[in-house]
Amino acid sequence: MSGTKDWIYYPITGIPVKATKEAQQGPNRKVPVRQNIDEWSSNPENEKQVKLFVMAMDRFQKVDPTKRESYFQIAGIHGQPNIPWDEPIDKSSAADKGYCTHNNILFPIWHRPYLILYEQRLYEIMVGEIIPNFPEDERAAWTAAANEWRLPFWDWGITNKVPKLCKYPTTVVPTADGKSEERIDNPLYQFKMPTGKPMGSGEVGNFLDPWVPKEKANTLFFGDCIGTSRWPDDEDVKHGSEAWKHGVVNNAKVEDALKAPQWLGKGSTYGQAAEMVYRLLTVPITYPTFATTAQLNEDVQNDINLEYIHNNVHGWAGGDYNGHMSQIPVATFDPLFWLHHCNIDRIFALWQALNPTQWFETGTVNDFFQHTIGMEDPKGIITPETPLRPFHRDTKGIAWTPTDARSTYDSGYTYPELQTWKAEFNKDGRFSQDLFLKSVRKAVNELYGLSRRLLVDADPNLKGVEFIDGGVKSLDFAFSIRYRKYAFGGAPFWIRLYFAQQEGKQDPTTDLITEVYNFSQKPESGDKLNCSNCKKDQKNNVKATAYVSVTPVLLNLIKSGTALVSLKREDVLAFLQKRAYWRVFMNGTEVPRYDVEKVDLEIIGSTNNATNWNDISKAPTLENFKKEPTLVGGGDGALDPALKQPVVVPPVPKPEIPTGTLPVNTKLPLKKELNTDGVILIDSARLNMEKASGSDIDNTAFNLLDSSSSDVLFHFSVRRAEGQIVFNTTQNGQWGKEVRISLENRFRSSTPSIMVHDQGDGFEVFIDWMHAIWFEKRDKTKKVKSISYSVNKDQSPVWSHELKVRVFDSFKELFNH
Repeated sequence: MSGTKDWIYYPITGIPVKATKEAQQGPNRKVPVRQNIDEWSSNPENEKQVKLFVMAMDRFQKVDPTKRESYFQIAGIHGQPNIPWDEPIDKSSAADKGYCTHNNILFPIWHRPYLILYEQRLYEIMVGEIIPNFPEDERAAWTAAANEWRLPFWDWGITNKVPKLCKYPTTVVPTADGKSEERIDNPLYQFKMPTGKPMGSGEVGNFLDPWVPKEKANTLFFGDCIGTSRWPDDEDVKHGSEAWKHGVVNNAKVEDALKAPQWLGKGSTYGQAAEMVYRLLTVPITYPTFATTAQLNEDVQNDINLEYIHNNVHGWAGGDYNGHMSQIPVATFDPLFWLHHCNIDRIFALWQALNPTQWFETGTVNDFFQHTIGMEDPKGIITPETPLRPFHRDTKGIAWTPTDARSTYDSGYTYPELQTWKAEFNKDGRFSQDLFLKSVRKAVNELYGLSRRLLVDADPNLKGVEFIDGGVKSLDFAFSIRYRKYAFGGAPFWIRLYFAQQEGKQDPTTDLITEVYNFSQKPESGDKLNCSNCKKDQKNNVKATAYVSVTPVLLNLIKSGTALVSLKREDVLAFLQKRAYWRVFMNGTEVPRYDVEKVDLEIIGSTNNATNWNDISKAPTLENFKKEPTLVGGGDGALDPALKQPVVVPPVPKPEIPTGTLPVNTKLPLKKELNTDGVILIDSARLNMEKASGSDIDNTAFNLLDSSSSDVLFHFSVRRAEGQIVFNTTQNGQWGKEVRISLENRFRSSTPSIMVHDQGDGFEVFIDWMHAIWFEKRDKTKKVKSISYSVNKDQSPVWSHELKVRVFDSFKELFNH
């Protein structure tokens, strides 16, 4: 690798903005606008931009994955494949780490230059690769369209639909010369490896602790994927399935998740997140509170944050069974990620406009399952000058900082609600901050103010609501949700809040109010993360927070005239005490109560005094936040005994059996050496008895090894070309006398199993549970400490590319499992 002095860094400068006279108006530059993707793409005036965007995405995704400027490499900055990007550092410095920041105050600001990089690459492809091939007399119009183009956003708060551009597997674009049209795979539907090889070929790994059983480790084989998935089902994610390999995109399930709470109403166009966004943009909070799920103090007001809303959308888009968007290390490979994060950046920009003086001085890295490259120390200090690695502003390597990324205008873009140069924000020829803020508040109220609309339009006779001059006063009701992020070793899970529609009876379908997604995953590689990081986090009691206003739900229940009669404090508290319950789900299954205790769950009801104004340009006044002691619950699942989660006696734990995955041409160390009466059980997902062509030596083998030396204590080799199985050993590097048996009819199953039983003086071997051979040990003093799996070069193995290996202490223990 080149030295630092010779390294030419990728300069992230954003799309150039042409200077105009209008650029001098107002306190900020006039810049192009990032637009709502559905509004933008359905407007005929934007046809050229839309076509350029899709064509550029197509080309971007087809760039060689080994190239720095490829879609694969830029998506990989976020997590997997855990390699350096645009930094001349040793590869080992990035092992088991990503660059993205979560659970700390850099979360929104780090993702800003990341989006600018992505946007810039697409623009470079438009003007550098696509437009030059178009007819010369048309290039100027296409170039003008490219110069004004900016990445669109997906506003999942005001819609429960997947963007139209992302819905279908194919789309039509101009041909390379711009003279006709062609149908291509839609690059916004899913990402596919341009090589046709699994992502493992680019070092995206399977999320696996090699010695934890799959049901406990939540093993996910993302390295096997050629295409990305959204909402695959339980069958789809099974190891070796063609659906998982090529990707399953179920956009209908994404939409079902976005509109799941029935209280929104069947005709509602809102997504689950609308009121969450409204509270984020209207409740007075500081920047550190706004930015992250990290619990800063005990005040319920400070449970409101941007990150938990962001997490929920990842869960709603990825699905219960671990589509790419559900998992941090691979989320960026789904093209939907960038449209989602563009909206997160927009919400951040709206909050900045409403709170222009709010910023931060210092913070800490905080614990997170995936260490951040360059910020591994959880006590490390963050400042506005902390380098946002790996993003650089020039070819010499000057890194972006939070200060550099604070203004969207300085980076060459803004959002529809923040066009400061418009004439309506000018008074006497000068920019008016007051007029601008009124406009932003109006937009927030119109877009996300469900509770405001319901209160302002409420029945004048509604009890618990006071109509005053210019507005309406009421209590606002909410629940804070606090939980341990690493309750299940870093595995993601949902916390779902319900209100029973009938007292004492549960119906999760009709009762669901909202849900909170723990966006986390541990991509294990041995003991490093599994032991040190998670244990440390448990010791430090790392918690995350979320805040859910339930006032819109209550108002709709009152309107329906069934379960609640007023918004008066005593009526609402009595209702919530009887009707509120909650559950934890993981992988689509309800977590039993004895496991929920690990979450250290706190459900805290609270109230505040709210005044909503008739003037749509005024933000609501929300103050006097306080906990309601009668609305505080935990791991039992409800406030009322009739709704509590049943106590189930946990199953008697069986002894944990060391289990690992052994890829072909690798070696797996055993967690403990194999003693007399110990058993190694090897399972394969398939059987391939087709002889290798062009070779007389057709060899698939596994070896049981003494890792303290090079000795092979037992060699098992399948020779398809010879029709035999060969057994042997080595001592001091020298092979012994081999033993051969016929291969015919040995493997009776298409998913074969091989068992090796250590009997002290020899190994008894079973193939598909039938005795095959007893093989005498050459050195009876040495113990098996590792296993290797190999196949001759350019040959397909007899067994699957990855074997499941389990180790039992005794023959009896094997049959007890």
